[in-house]
This record gives sequence, C-alpha cells and structure tokens, in this order.
Amino acid sequence: MSGSSFAIYLNANARRVSPDVVTRIEELVHPDDIFYCSAPSDADGHAARILERGYATVFTGGGDGTVVELVNALYRVAGGAAGPGFPKLGVLSLGTGNAISRLVSSGSAVQDLKSYVSNPSSDAWPIALLRCEGRLFPFGSVGLDAQILADYVSMKSRASDGPLKPVLQNVGGYFVAFFGGSVPRMARRALGPGDVRMRVTTLAQAFGLAPSGETLRAYAAGEVLYDGPAKAVMAGTVPFYGYGMRLLPHAGARPGFMHLRAADIGLIRAFANLRGLWRGSYRFEGLHDYHATRVRIECSEPVPFQMAGDLFGERSAVEMEVVPDAVRLVRFI
Repeated sequence: MSGSSFAIYLNANARRVSPDVVTRIEELVHPDDIFYCSAPSDADGHAARILERGYATVFTGGGDGTVVELVNALYRVAGGAAGPGFPKLGVLSLGTGNAISRLVSSGSAVQDLKSYVSNPSSDAWPIALLRCEGRLFPFGSVGLDAQILADYVSMKSRASDGPLKPVLQNVGGYFVAFFGGSVPRMARRALGPGDVRMRVTTLAQAFGLAPSGETLRAYAAGEVLYDGPAKAVMAGTVPFYGYGMRLLPHAGARPGFMHLRAADIGLIRAFANLRGLWRGSYRFEGLHDYHATRVRIECSEPVPFQMAGDLFGERSAVEMEVVPDAVRLVRFI
C-alpha cells in the first residue's frame, strides 16, 4: 500500500476511460490506490477497502452511474450513514452524462487530478441526494424522459457492434431513440386513451414555485402538489441531467430540498423550444415546479422509472426523499 491520502475509483467500461487516459492517471496515482471496477458487483469490495484504508478523498472516473454506484456501496459498507472517516468525493468528467461533475469539475479530468496532486484541496461542498427504494441518487424521474432512456438502451443493444454503434454512443443517440421509438409511441397514444395521469403528494412541507423560482405558496404534509395529465415527473438535488441539460434549474436554491417538476408539454411545443428547455430558461404553463423534501408520485398506469440515468423498470408509484449533506464534493471551479 502507498500510504496516500487519496484514491481513484475507475469505471473500466466508461467510454472516456481510454488506454491513454488510464496511462496518464497511472502517472499521477500509485497503483495500490487505483480501484478498477468492471461490474457493479465490484463496488462493495472496493468500498470496503477504501474505508478500511481511511482515504480522505476518493476520485471517481466515469459518469453519474459510477458516482452513484460508489456512493451507495460506501453507504452500505458504512452501515447506512456517512459518519466519521467517510471520504470526500472528487468527480472526474469521464462519463457521457456527467451531471454531477458539471457542478465541481473544470471539465478536464486529468487536469483536475493534476491540480489535486500538486495542491490537495480541502474545499469540500456538501450536497444533498435523493433516496428511493433504498438507493441514493442525484436525479430521477417517471415518464417520458425515462421512456426515451429505455428506447435508447434498447437501440444500443440492437445495434451491438454494427455501423450505428458510434452514432448511439453520444447525445445523438438519444435523438435517434426519441424519433425512432418514443415519438411513434406518443403518436399512437394520442389516438388512444390520452396522457398518463400523475398525482404528486407531499409527505412533508413543500413550496410551490413561480417560473422564476420565487415561492408562490407553502404546502403542508399530505397536500396534493399536482394531479393531472403529465408527460413526466422529474426530481433532483442537482440542476443537470446528462449532456448539460438543465432540466431542474431550481435545484439547490433551497438547501435540503429537491426541485420537483411535473411536465405536461406537447411534442410540437417541446421541439419548438428545445434550446430553452435544454438551458432551463424556457417557461410555460405546462411546467409545474416545487421545492419538496419527501413526495409520493402515483401514476394511472405503470411507466418507466430511472435514477441517475439508470433504468429500474416500470412503476405505478414511487416515494422519494431528500438526504441532506449526503456527500462532500471536492471543487475545482
């Protein structure tokens, strides 16, 4: 063992964890302090060794899934709580989505690591995470965006190693999945029974928000925040989804609360205003925004459910709650 105060947890399957990147990382980090993860089942064993060795900081190399995988493994090994000795996290931008790294990274994984090696940072930013079904994650949703993800995963699986594989490995793949799978499905539904109805009930104090993010009113536990047709209900403690999509612009504005958004938007309007939706600046009457700490989401039929960009099947009901100060992130910006 090297005796270093920091380690790195690398997703060996991440697209941007290339041989060149690995070589450059190995020039900066002692081999004993690099934990290569090839499958989710590796996470708990690595987490146990990380906690046993007492690293003050652990960097993750991969995307949001890699961060979430390690955080949950650390919590499991630590007995469900981030107590004394729980390491700070440095999040390197080596995945495809990188919603979390956008908050704290310069965008250059190797440069961030070099900066830390030359001048270890003690600047740690505590952030909240969501918890659902025992899993911690920074954002999740039921409905359309999870359906697009399901179509994307399905298309990637069918493409395998064919000529379309490079196209499907980036944001373009989501557009292919959307137009090739999600849009036809939405068109068929438009001719059928109509939109899924979603009901959101707050299980603790919550606040309704104006498009600007200002508080409109307070809700008590047990009150219904939203009940009506919806394409999706999204929630998160960070503003970003993958690829810089700022779908939850009011996340983080009220410490210890999630930004929950019920979206009822037509297909034509969505594409006509895609730029504004992507940046989080578009406002319209079909967006219903709230700050909440614990909610129950009920759907009129089972719909796809995702946590941090990973699919978890279909759900007709889920409960989400905020875990304040769940992790401490090393900042480079």
